[in-house]
Amino acid sequence: MKNKLVTIFIFNCVCACLTSSANANEMTNAVKLTYQEIEESIDPYIVTYTVSSNHIRIDDESDSSGYIIYDIKENRIFSVSHYDQSILVIPEYRVNDFKPDFKIDIEYMVLEDAPTISGKKVYSYRVKVVTDTTSENCMDIQLVPGLLPAAASTLQKFQGIMSGQHVTTLGQTPEEYRTPCYLVDQVYNKGDYYSKGLPIQEWHSNGKIRQLLNFEDVEVDASIFKIPQEYRRYSLK
Repeated sequence: MKNKLVTIFIFNCVCACLTSSANANEMTNAVKLTYQEIEESIDPYIVTYTVSSNHIRIDDESDSSGYIIYDIKENRIFSVSHYDQSILVIPEYRVNDFKPDFKIDIEYMVLEDAPTISGKKVYSYRVKVVTDTTSENCMDIQLVPGLLPAAASTLQKFQGIMSGQHVTTLGQTPEEYRTPCYLVDQVYNKGDYYSKGLPIQEWHSNGKIRQLLNFEDVEVDASIFKIPQEYRRYSLK
């Protein structure tokens, strides 16, 4: 009887150890970028971008109804809504190159008077469209070359997927709203500026402003990048 009890005790200990190991949180290294975003007629709000080697998670800190995941390996974006337990899936759409009937000018220069960020200089990346009658500023980006290059590269891939989605659904936008700046900034914007550096401040033609408040190396639970398997999935195409 005594040997049997010892055997049961050892078996229970082994099971407990295995269960504990299986339930242990898997941690992963990431970079957390905290931005303040400003839109017309909306109070400023905070958005965090948690960028790991395999994912981006985007959270609106003022709204807990969902989040966005970009899976680098699958090259797909998942917009998760807790409200109706649904997930908008945005795949990589193959779209034609943008061939506008107007000129696009890009000004890229160092801002000599700006303070350095992590010892690196700040640059201006400005995008203008020029037609026969007008010249209009569409994007004004301040960025830092060499600052968190891996995160900048991943964010560029994310923006490329979003651009493909916007191009694919462009037909739903009335013709009168398809201005040169709208096309350059909101539709065919693949985030080329990320190849120059990490944006710390952005102004866009729709009035949206984004300002980098903080960036830090973090260790996070890998489960934050999980997609709820029980939620309904759909796409816009």
